[in-house]
Amino acid sequence: MASRSEILRLLTQEVYGSPILNNAHRGDVVEMMVAHALGPSWRFCGLGWHPWDFESSIDGSRIRIQVKQSAREQLWGVSKRVTLQFGWKEKAPSYFSQNNPGVPIEDKGRFCEILIIGVHEETGVGADQLDSQQWRFFVIPEREIAPKIKSMALHVARKRWTPVALSELAHQTEKTASLIIAEPVKN
Repeated sequence: MASRSEILRLLTQEVYGSPILNNAHRGDVVEMMVAHALGPSWRFCGLGWHPWDFESSIDGSRIRIQVKQSAREQLWGVSKRVTLQFGWKEKAPSYFSQNNPGVPIEDKGRFCEILIIGVHEETGVGADQLDSQQWRFFVIPEREIAPKIKSMALHVARKRWTPVALSELAHQTEKTASLIIAEPVKN
């Protein structure tokens, strides 16, 4: 019978052992990069189907982060166009209130105040999606994206926001959260 450690070793080797990752598994890797960068003041809650990945209370205000990712090189080849996905939903998940009693959530939207989108543009022999130095991260206030917009081409996003290295991610996230708190959305 295979031990827990043997299963984890095989999983790591087979699923995460190549420099180019399956899209679904790459998302987990990027979430862990973000967790490492943000540190313990941000609670990771993204396991399963939770609508957001991180949350924190800053000056008494709840700030939620949704993490997304995109890479130019895929298992099937190189993408001609890199697109950022924003995750707009027409309604809140039906299971959310049952599993999270008393936790407020919007009726529709992106269910976060900040989107962090990791982008990996390296291709070819040197590309390694597990190398955090090859990633850049957009830290986007959700309110800067029009409702119902689900995606945007990378070249268009670069005209609106400047991506940062992982080493700058915590600072940029705290700065963005502070701006959101200082200038609440007026309904």
